[in-house]
Amino acid sequence: MTWRDRARDLAATLEKTGDLHDHRWRAAVEEVPRHEFVPAFYLPGDDDPGVWHRVGVDHDGYLDAVYTDQTLVTYLDPHTAANAGTGLAGVPSSSSTRPGLVVRMLETLGVEAHHAVLDIGTATGYQAALIAHRLNASGRLTTADIDPLFTTHAQAALQLLGYTPEVVTCDATTYLWSEMFDRIISGCALPRITDTLRAALRPGGRLIAPLMPPLGCALVVLTAEDHGVLEGRFLPGQVAVMPARQHPASYPAPAAGPGVTAATITGTSTVPVEAFDDPCFLFLLAGHLPGVDLQTGDGDTVPVRRLVMPDGSWAEGRFAPHQPVLWREVGDHRIRRTLNRCWTWYLQHDRPAFDRFGLTITSTGTHRLWFDSPNHVLTSF
Repeated sequence: MTWRDRARDLAATLEKTGDLHDHRWRAAVEEVPRHEFVPAFYLPGDDDPGVWHRVGVDHDGYLDAVYTDQTLVTYLDPHTAANAGTGLAGVPSSSSTRPGLVVRMLETLGVEAHHAVLDIGTATGYQAALIAHRLNASGRLTTADIDPLFTTHAQAALQLLGYTPEVVTCDATTYLWSEMFDRIISGCALPRITDTLRAALRPGGRLIAPLMPPLGCALVVLTAEDHGVLEGRFLPGQVAVMPARQHPASYPAPAAGPGVTAATITGTSTVPVEAFDDPCFLFLLAGHLPGVDLQTGDGDTVPVRRLVMPDGSWAEGRFAPHQPVLWREVGDHRIRRTLNRCWTWYLQHDRPAFDRFGLTITSTGTHRLWFDSPNHVLTSF
C-alpha cells in the first residue's frame, strides 16, 4: 500500500467514527501526506510505559502507524530526556494530535476559503497543512509556535508541499497580532483565553481551543460578540492534547510548595476515589481550582490522591478501605472544601456532561464558567 492508500483508509475511518463529515476536509485528509510532517515518533514501551522508543521511516509499521487515528508523541522535553536501556525516559512535550480530533475541531470551527485563520501550536505542521489545503490560498493562514525547532521543520515540510502560510515563532497567546482573524484554532491546551487572543478575533469570528489543563481539558467553541465579549459552549467529551508552553524548550518545573511536615489535617471527605477517574467531574473541579493538577499513587498500598496548585499548595487524601477519608492540606486555597462542594453539586445535577457547560469571557478578561445558561454562573476566574 502507498501512503495515498493509507490516507484514504484513514479518511474512511474518520467518517465511520463520526469525526469527518465534510467532503472538503475528507479531500484534505486524503491529499495531505502526514508522514512528511512526522518523520519519526515515540511509542511507550510494552513493559515500561515511562520508557519511549523511537520509530522512524526505516522501521516496520511506520507508515501504518502514521496513518492511523492516534496521537503520536514527536518530541521529548530535553530537560527530562535520558537514556533508559534501549529507549529514552522523559516527558513528552510535543505531538501530532489524533487526526480525528483535528478534523472534528476544524469542521466545528467552520473554516471557509475566504477566512483569515490563526493556528496556535504549529508543532509538526500537519494541522496547518490541512487548513492550508482547505483555504486553497495559504497566504490567509498564520501558524505560530513558541519553539523555533518546530516552526523551522514545519515550514520546510509545508513549503515542500507548496504551502506558504506565515509561520511565526512566538508565544501566540501573548503576541500582539497586527491583524484580526476570522477563525482561531489552538492545537494545544490553554489555561485561559488571553486578552491578546481575544483582541485578535474579529467580531463574529469563532475560536476553538482545549481549555483548563492539566486536570480537566475540554473543547470550547467561542464566538466574538459585541464589546470584546466571547461566549460559547463546551463540546461533548474530554480531549487529550499537549498543554501550551511558555518556554521554547520545556515545561516549567512544578512549584515547590511546603513539604509534608507543614501539612495539617483539614477534615474528611465523602468524595470516593473513583471520582478522580471521572473526566467531567475533574473538568468541573478545574474550573473552580484553575491550574490544579492531580497526582496519584499508592502509599503503603492505600490509594492516594493529591491535588496540587500552581503555587505548590496541595491537598492529599488517603483512601483506606472502610475508613473515613482524611485530607491534609498545605496552603490557603481550601482545596478540600472546594472538592467537597463540587462533588455535592455534581451529584445533585446527575453528573452532567461537558456540553451542558459554557463559558463567557467578559470585556475585562474574566472567565465565567456556566451551566445550561450564561445566567447560571458557577465560578469565575
